[in-house]
Amino acid sequence: MTDSPNLTEQDLVEALEASDVSAINGIVSLANILRKRGLLTDAETSALHESMSLPLGLAKYAENPAVQDLQLNIDRLFAIVVAPK
Repeated sequence: MTDSPNLTEQDLVEALEASDVSAINGIVSLANILRKRGLLTDAETSALHESMSLPLGLAKYAENPAVQDLQLNIDRLFAIVVAPK
């Protein structure tokens, strides 16, 4: 990691957003690969989705429109993973 004393608050917010998207995409992609190989059940996929969603539903986050968008994105991505083949 580099020391960047000139980072702005916007730089940090964008970095966190990019990190979130990257992590979510990686987790959902891995879940999809495991499902296709028969290594992840419906129940396990549902539990993974629930564990990712649980913090977003906490009172201090639930009314935040950005959190709501994030939850919607997670829901849509997991819907693809569990879609009938």
